[in-house]
Amino acid sequence: MLGGLGIVKRASGMNPLGLFLAGLILAGVTDGWRGVKALLARLVRVRFHVKWFLIALLLAPALAFLALAIGLLLGAKLPGNRANPADLIPTFLIMFFFVGLGEEPGWRGFLLPTLQHSYPPLKSSLIVGVVWAVWHAPLYGTQIPWEQTVPFFLNVIAGSVVIAWIFNGARESVLLTMLMHAVNNTVGGAYVSQLLHGADLTHWWWIFTALWVLVAALVALLAGPSFRSRQQP
Repeated sequence: MLGGLGIVKRASGMNPLGLFLAGLILAGVTDGWRGVKALLARLVRVRFHVKWFLIALLLAPALAFLALAIGLLLGAKLPGNRANPADLIPTFLIMFFFVGLGEEPGWRGFLLPTLQHSYPPLKSSLIVGVVWAVWHAPLYGTQIPWEQTVPFFLNVIAGSVVIAWIFNGARESVLLTMLMHAVNNTVGGAYVSQLLHGADLTHWWWIFTALWVLVAALVALLAGPSFRSRQQP
């Protein structure tokens, strides 16, 4: 599940596919067959500007490696053992078809568009972010150590803002958010975070989160008034 753009090291714990089912059910309850079709259409939408694909593909890895570089400059040490990059291929497939396909239709396929009928994207994304972070609560203290819980929580909320910006810019493509979710978990969770241990890993988490918060703040400031305040019909 999205480690938050958070990072959870393996796809275990809560079953994210339940969110897909919940999204379909709620779409049907609130808007009938039209709502279900709209959600499914977002799931397969591939027509959007290539810049959104590049942002979804490259942003999370760039922030993960930048956080690592900053951590190393501040004195973090890399252990001798390294993750095998070849192992990232099956990890990505699991993250895309299990975690991304499970979570994203619920968060971005249903909840975010529904909230945006009443609130501006920024407020809607913050609401989704809080719900998303709380949904991961069963992992706190287990897969997510207690000392990393606060940066994880903030990371999820900041990531929700950035994903909402990409989602809206890419004509509400859930497929693109699935890609971003999977790439983030694969590169950050299954590779970069595995290079550090102990206090160095916790420090990396705080740096990684600070970078995501910075990007989210830039999105909120630069995405335009329509992202921050609801336009009157």
